[in-house]
Amino acid sequence: PITFKKRVLRKHSMKFIFLGTMSVESVSNMHTTSHEKRRKMADIVATGAGGNVLDMTFCQGIYDMVAVMDLPDASSAIGAKAAVLASGAYSTVDILSEFDLNRAGKVQEQVALRYKGMGRE
Repeated sequence: PITFKKRVLRKHSMKFIFLGTMSVESVSNMHTTSHEKRRKMADIVATGAGGNVLDMTFCQGIYDMVAVMDLPDASSAIGAKAAVLASGAYSTVDILSEFDLNRAGKVQEQVALRYKGMGRE
């Protein structure tokens, strides 16, 4: 594999951003853990889903944790999310996925050539 800025480039991989809200139990037990221990858990999630963690941090606001992972596909991300939620560590986990802006723009341009809005068909 070709390595670039800690990201192992695979033939079919995508970047996913995981946004998590800790469960009440996790908040109660926060004093018994560390960033390093939680990072190891994130590594287990990512490798179990066939990828790797690019970055992870805890934050203040709507979400308590943000992790960026390089995973094979959306199904892998959804499976990873399901396992994390089932563990009870997080009460919510939202996933954002990357997309190719250049490709999206080209598709938009092609579709717009022939697509007509309602009443203009």
